[in-house]
Amino acid sequence: MSFPQLSWSKVPKITASQMQQAVLLATGKFGLDGRVLVEHTGRNLARLVNAHAPDGPVLVVAGRGENGSGGLAAARLLGLRGRRVWVMPTHEIDNYSGTPREQLELLKHLPNVRVKTSLPKMKFACVIDAAIGTSLEGPPRGRTLDVITVVNKMHDGCCVVSVDVPTGVVADDGSTPGEAVRATMTLAVGLPKVGVEPGGVGGRLFVGDLGFPPGVFEALDIEPVTFPDFVTEIVPD
Repeated sequence: MSFPQLSWSKVPKITASQMQQAVLLATGKFGLDGRVLVEHTGRNLARLVNAHAPDGPVLVVAGRGENGSGGLAAARLLGLRGRRVWVMPTHEIDNYSGTPREQLELLKHLPNVRVKTSLPKMKFACVIDAAIGTSLEGPPRGRTLDVITVVNKMHDGCCVVSVDVPTGVVADDGSTPGEAVRATMTLAVGLPKVGVEPGGVGGRLFVGDLGFPPGVFEALDIEPVTFPDFVTEIVPD
């Protein structure tokens, strides 16, 4: 499967703060359900994974935020289509709440999706990195750091897809205050982040459309953009 392309200069870019504002506007002022946005992200991720790693088991590393919610939604959608999926939360499951906890609960109904507290010793066709996203605060540590180390050793025949921003990368400038996931590709949620250019720290860059109404762009003083598909590749100029 190939995806339509847009050049980097033709697409507006946003900061982590603007992304938070966009979601608040979409769910508050414009009435979109936050769960629907998560489902959109899960759908877009599943499409990207199936396009680049159509066979073999998938590992999803999921944090406690909305980034993790999207990864967990993708795990469910891939599992519903027969993929074997392993999910590794970056924190104890009891520490998950809200939408991420709801998404974890939904996985209990799928026998081919397994939630594990440690990484299984096996080869994966694809890893979805949904650990932190734009909410990075300082160098990754603890279990998240352990996950980065292990994921970065999986590149031999394994496609690593980061959600929004590779874990360990600062969304606004692309810097890495500590260890960071070396992504094969990154799926930007809604719009690209200013620090993650195509071919840079996030590998190939795709955008997963969230269906923001035009008023969201207007409120943030951002040039509206219409993506040609739910998943669009952003290429260098």
